[in-house]
Amino acid sequence: MFKPPMSEDVKTIPDVPGSARPGEVLLVVGNDQLITHRIIGGEVVIGRSSECDLVLDHRALSRRHAVLRRAPTLTVQDLGSTNGVRLGGHTRRGGEPSPLTAGESFHIGPFSFLVVDAEVADPSTDRSGRDRLLVDDPRVEGVSALVAEIARSAVNILVQGETGVGKEVLASTLHQLSGRAGPLSSINCAVLSESLLESELFGHEKGAFTGAAMLKEGLLEAAAGGTIFLDEVGELPLSLQAKLLRAVESREVRRIGSTRSIPIDVRIIAATNRDLAAEAAAGRFRQDLFFRLDGVSLRIPPLRERKHAIGGLALHFIDEAARRFDRPGVRATPELLVALTAHDWPGNVRELKAVIERAVLLSRGSQLGSRHLAFAADTTTTKASPPPPQRARKVVDISEEDLDFLDDKQRADRARVVAALEECVGNQTRAAKLLGIARTTLVNKLSAYRIPRPRT
Repeated sequence: MFKPPMSEDVKTIPDVPGSARPGEVLLVVGNDQLITHRIIGGEVVIGRSSECDLVLDHRALSRRHAVLRRAPTLTVQDLGSTNGVRLGGHTRRGGEPSPLTAGESFHIGPFSFLVVDAEVADPSTDRSGRDRLLVDDPRVEGVSALVAEIARSAVNILVQGETGVGKEVLASTLHQLSGRAGPLSSINCAVLSESLLESELFGHEKGAFTGAAMLKEGLLEAAAGGTIFLDEVGELPLSLQAKLLRAVESREVRRIGSTRSIPIDVRIIAATNRDLAAEAAAGRFRQDLFFRLDGVSLRIPPLRERKHAIGGLALHFIDEAARRFDRPGVRATPELLVALTAHDWPGNVRELKAVIERAVLLSRGSQLGSRHLAFAADTTTTKASPPPPQRARKVVDISEEDLDFLDDKQRADRARVVAALEECVGNQTRAAKLLGIARTTLVNKLSAYRIPRPRT
C-alpha cells in the first residue's frame, strides 16, 4: 500500500482550551501507520492542504476533504471532495453533517478515522505505528488497549500472519471485545468449492439449484448484530469477491435465486497468510475489496520472531494436554524449554501445540524432556548416521499441513493414532490392537486424518 510521506508515525499537539473534551484524540489508521491527532477547538479539518488541521498527503484526499466536529454532537461532514467520506457502508459527498455514534469509524481512501480516549492512544510510547499494530498474544488478556479500542469500533479488520500463528484466536478475541450482541460466524474460504462457498456466505432460496430443497440463510445474514470471520480471504474466487464487495458497500445481501435484497448488520474480520496488498496490485485480488476489508491491519508475527512467548505457550499446552489425555502431574524440564526455544517453528503455534500433545502422549513419566519431542523435520540425524536398530525417533512422517478441517476431538484422536504408531514402530496391526480398534478402522483414520502410511 502507498505510504504517505509523514515524518512521524505519531503526531501530537499540545492541549489548548477548547470545546473538545481533553481526553479525546482522532486516531488515524492506514498503510500500516498509526497517527494520533488531539481534537482542539472542537473541530478538525482533514485534507491535503497545508492549511488543514490534519494533513494527509495522499491522492485519495482533496485539498479540504472533510471536517470532524465535536460539538454539539460528534459529526463528520464532507466538504465537496472528489471521493467523499465512507460511513456506515455509504459514501457521502457534501450535504449535511453526518452523526457518529460512540466507537463508529469513518473512512477516506485507505485511511480509517476513529475518536478514542487519549489514554488508549497514548503517544508517549516510542513504538512506531507499525509496531503498535502488531499482536504478540492474540488472547483477550494479551492484546493492548489500542487493539481493544479498535475492536470496539465498527471498522473492518484485516488480520495478517503466517499459517498457524493464531489468526482465528485473534478474531474470537476481537469479537469478544467488540461488545456486539450477535454471534461470531466463521468460514474458511480455502476449503470450499466456489458454488458451496457462495451458498454458505449469501444463502439460497428453495429450488434455486439442484439439491436446494429448502431456504438457507447465508452467514452474512445469520450473523446479524455480530461478526463474520473470513479466514484465508485471499483464496476467495474473483467472482465472489465482486459479490462480497457489493454486500460490504451496500450492507445488503441477495440470496442465490432471489430478487430481493436483505439488509445486514455484521462486522467483518478477514484473515490471510498472503501479502494481500501485493495480490491486489498484481490483479489477483480486487483492489476495491481490499480497501474495504483493510480498515485496520493487525499482524501476528511468526513464532520465530517472538521466542519469548514459546515458554509460556508450551506450559499452557502441556497443562491442556495433560487434562485432555488424563495425564496429571506432567511437567516440563528446563532442557525441554531450551529445545523448544531453539526450534524455528515453521508451523508456528499450531505446530507447537501438536508437538506438545505428542510429547505428553509419548512420555511415560511425569517429566517431559527433549527426548519426547518429535518435530516435523528431524535435523538431529545426518546422512552419515545409521538409523537406530530398534525404535526410530520418528517412525511416522507426519505432515504439518493445515488441519483446520478437524475439530478439537478429532485432533486429539489424530494425536493418539500418531502416538500408537510411534509406540509400535509403525506396525499398523499392533497399533490398532493398542488402540482397541480394527486394523481397517485404523487405515480409515490414517486417510481421514491425512497421516501418511508408515513404512516399516
